Amino acid sequence: MGFAIPVNIVKLVVPDLIEKGEHEWAWLGVTGGTLNTYQAQAMNLDVTQAAYLSEIVRGGPAAKAGLRGSTGTQSVDGRTVEIGGDVITAVDGEPVSSFDDILLYIAFKAEPGQTIKLTVIRDGAQQEVDVTLEPRPQTVN
Repeated sequence: MGFAIPVNIVKLVVPDLIEKGEHEWAWLGVTGGTLNTYQAQAMNLDVTQAAYLSEIVRGGPAAKAGLRGSTGTQSVDGRTVEIGGDVITAVDGEPVSSFDDILLYIAFKAEPGQTIKLTVIRDGAQQEVDVTLEPRPQTVN
């Protein structure tokens, strides 16, 4: 059995392990996915590549910043999709085409205590939301 760790993770984590004995990952406090065409249609959005926020963890960084998760569902062409959540199109000016883009940005370009700027579409209008990231907790209630 083999075990491999990507070198970019090693470069990020090992200095902290040597210096402090641990590495703190930044945490946004959301669950979501990649915006799909059915959601975009249901919410009358012009964008098709973005991240969609399904849930906001109570008391987490996203909740403190006022981000919003899904408020319900709607049927589009026989498919039920979540609607009403914030749609993220950029992080600190970098375009977001999928939810993974947010995860990778927070893991490799951000740290706890850092404030990031999210470009969000909410109720059809674009706005900027500043979120101060926190250390990822051991458990989330």
